[in-house]
Amino acid sequence: MLEKGLFIRSPFIPYPSQVEFIQKQGFLGGFTGDQRPLTSTEISFLFLNLYRNTIGSALLTGFSQVAQSKEVRHFLVRGAEISKHHSVVFSKFLSESDLATPMSWDIMPLDAKEAPFSDKLMMFHTTALNTSGVGFYGASLGGASRKDLASAYGRLLIEVGEYLLDGAKIMIENEWLEKPPSAPDRKALARG
Repeated sequence: MLEKGLFIRSPFIPYPSQVEFIQKQGFLGGFTGDQRPLTSTEISFLFLNLYRNTIGSALLTGFSQVAQSKEVRHFLVRGAEISKHHSVVFSKFLSESDLATPMSWDIMPLDAKEAPFSDKLMMFHTTALNTSGVGFYGASLGGASRKDLASAYGRLLIEVGEYLLDGAKIMIENEWLEKPPSAPDRKALARG
């Protein structure tokens, strides 16, 4: 991939020569004004979330081209747009810390119109990826020491959560969502 120019390098920071300890609360930053540079943990989370959203946008674009249902197609297009928006947010944080924003692979699906998968499978896959994305955003939120970065992750989490709920509604309407095994309803059992 390096030889072909397809490998996306992650941002690079110099290796620290000594241990430093945080002396002031200002390390946490505010919501506006000058911010301290990103930590290696924050950079890693931003880069990986940017990378996942780039791939997710391409995947959902491809799915949207072949979806049979208009409602599913609209849902997938909306997901691709959300991914693009999130990529812009992550790139902005990296560039504000004078880190090179990785170039995308310009991953775009072919111009196919014939569905290799059913709408049900594409919806399931999209929902599963977004559910794992919520987990990644949660871990990223936990690793964010700057208030502005933590706030951004909170907003993005809400946006993905609303998107997931809309996807669940589509799956329920089409009877595609299986009910997972659940604990017994003790109150209902006690009522007889």
